[in-house]
Amino acid sequence: MLRRKANLALLALMIPVIALTGCGRRGIIVVNGEKVSKDEFYQRLQRIPVQTQQGTKLAGQYVVEQMIGEKLVQQLAKKENVAPTDAQIEAKIKVIRKESSGNMAQLLTSQGMTLDDLKKKIAAEQALINLYSKGVTVTEAEAKKAYDQARAAKNSPLIRPEQVKISAISFATKAQADRAYQLILKGVDFPTVTSTMQKDPAAKATGGQLWIARVEPSIPKAVCDTAFSLPINKLSKPFFATGSWVVVRAESKRPARITQFDDIKDVISEQLAMQKASKDNKFNADFRAFTKSAKIVVNDTRYKGIPDMIKKQATEVALPKPTSPTPAASSTGATRP
Repeated sequence: MLRRKANLALLALMIPVIALTGCGRRGIIVVNGEKVSKDEFYQRLQRIPVQTQQGTKLAGQYVVEQMIGEKLVQQLAKKENVAPTDAQIEAKIKVIRKESSGNMAQLLTSQGMTLDDLKKKIAAEQALINLYSKGVTVTEAEAKKAYDQARAAKNSPLIRPEQVKISAISFATKAQADRAYQLILKGVDFPTVTSTMQKDPAAKATGGQLWIARVEPSIPKAVCDTAFSLPINKLSKPFFATGSWVVVRAESKRPARITQFDDIKDVISEQLAMQKASKDNKFNADFRAFTKSAKIVVNDTRYKGIPDMIKKQATEVALPKPTSPTPAASSTGATRP
């Protein structure tokens, strides 16, 4: 799918929000009877540093800025009579559902989202698209040409090879691999075994899970061959592969497929319209003016200075034009599961 990100200095529309509910007095975490409250959790979460286009920020500040930016874009879209329609949102959901090959629920879970979260996220992105492309037309011939170019490109994301999602863990010795294998057979979940026995930080973070194709340059051939030979939820015995002892479990599989033009022509047209609109950059001027006139109130004392900062940026910062359209898998931000 052709996708466009308007990398606006005041906006960051691409981070899914995880809604945590139902913890109440029980505490969000309980360790040996000792509770960690939601307040404690959220306070810690707000202090986590995140990387943004403007440098490192604390998560709380970044999310407040993000939510203000989303509201401003959606309000401006409504003011300009280009608010996202239910039909637009459902069309994006349909594309994502098809791209996920029936794994929509799994995709949402992996992103920490509900379907309602996804719809809200798409609505925020669609408002930006509608504002940017207002009054611009794209012919079907133009959209088809862009599709053909993307499909012909090397490693085109429009062409998805047969893939299998695996959990994998590797060790220097067979004894370690045997121990991990036995633990998993006894019912210890794979991520726990990975986090306790694996030294690689990346493997710890992902629980050892990843999608691989039959020919994956970064993955040993023996691992690929084993993964594709396993039935779903089947665990391999430890085997040797390029200097390591490996245990693999096949989690799910998806067949090869090509995203067809009719499935994404509307999205391609949107992105091409944004490219055309970026030449006069009218949206940036409109958005700056709307931001400067907005009444923004933040009641939390930690973030009271953010509205003034945003208004100052709207006055001083020339918001950049969107980059060129780039093929991508879907409108979720992390796309294919």
